Amino acid sequence: MISFILPAYADTVFFMKPVTKEIEKSDANKIIKNLESTVSSKLNSVSYKDVSKAKLKKFGKCGMKPECWSENAGDEDFQYVLLSLISMNEDEEVTVRLVLINIEDEEVVDDESKTYDYADDANEKAIFSQIRKMSAFSEIKGGKKSKKDEVDKRTKKLEEERKKRERELERQREEEERLEKERKKRERMEEERQRREEEAEIARLEKERAKKEAEKRKEQASKKKSLKDNAEKLERAHELVLEMCSQGKYNAAIKAIVKVSEIKCECEEDAKVLALKTQLLNFNKVREQILKGVEAKNSSLILDNIEAAKALDESIVPGGTEFSQKVDKYAATGWLARGKEMEKANNYVEANEAFEKCAEIDPEKTECSDWLNSKDKLVKAIYDKASVMKNFNPTKAKELLRAILKLVTAENEHYKKAEQDLQQLEY
Repeated sequence: MISFILPAYADTVFFMKPVTKEIEKSDANKIIKNLESTVSSKLNSVSYKDVSKAKLKKFGKCGMKPECWSENAGDEDFQYVLLSLISMNEDEEVTVRLVLINIEDEEVVDDESKTYDYADDANEKAIFSQIRKMSAFSEIKGGKKSKKDEVDKRTKKLEEERKKRERELERQREEEERLEKERKKRERMEEERQRREEEAEIARLEKERAKKEAEKRKEQASKKKSLKDNAEKLERAHELVLEMCSQGKYNAAIKAIVKVSEIKCECEEDAKVLALKTQLLNFNKVREQILKGVEAKNSSLILDNIEAAKALDESIVPGGTEFSQKVDKYAATGWLARGKEMEKANNYVEANEAFEKCAEIDPEKTECSDWLNSKDKLVKAIYDKASVMKNFNPTKAKELLRAILKLVTAENEHYKKAEQDLQQLEY
């Protein structure tokens, strides 16, 4: 049989543009020239000079990452990539590093470095000697191969890859089955543990309940007589505490009701005392917040608690205690503080609403009425500010102009100006 021989069935290698580091340009160019000459004459190769700038830029990002080369050069007519790094150390020794990547298998198959005493030593012969040491040299060197050998080789490689994939799938299936069995086992163990804990907890609670029932019966028998005698005491104490509240003696009333609440009768008077104790303690909390807000001029402390305080006060004493006589003053103080806070934050619309509520609740609060009476000056200042900001901050300017429309009526001269400026900014 005559063997059918065809030329050049060797795999093709792509010679990537060499990278240089800390070496004179003239020495680097000389070594690069030797590299290019050796690769082009000894290997089945494609040079970086033969591809477009766009492709070269894309390849340049891959470096030594095989998966990147597989993704970006998988459809090219070369199967390997040869990378080179030329560097010089402090002793002026030159190192030539050659890295060969198999694109199809996505792996670095060779990483060969050689150090030369001088740049001139890295000649074509020396570089070829370095290339020949690569394990894949026989796959990429120039020459001739039998077409049948090449086909057999590729068929064998494909079969190996198929078997490898099958083994991997089988391994994955076995691992999934193992993990599923472990998961079910853990679930069964957890369910059993929870069942045992629930049974133990039920037994403990039942034992504790029986114990408490016995203690309760014993306590009820010993306290029955004394509880009966306390009803009259509680009724008198309840009336006394209400009288203190009506006189505005809140702290004394709270101390008294706390002490009285320790007396138990398990009767209607007992429930009244407990209810009054709760109301007094809650009322005192919100009242303290209001007084703290008045002292600190904090609107939130006052306004967030005023309605609750009024409701609690009236529930303690029908018609309210002495606190009810001052509640409008406190509310007006809260709205005055809120108005100042909103004005300071440049929130003029809410500031206006706050000052209006303040004046409505307490006409004697001259600060509120004075602010409302001088609103024209404020509107002019807001308009002037908006006019300045129209060119460099139109969003803020529109916000200020909308505020003017809410602060004054259409008869105001600045209302009309603001309306016109706002139309210009929006269109």
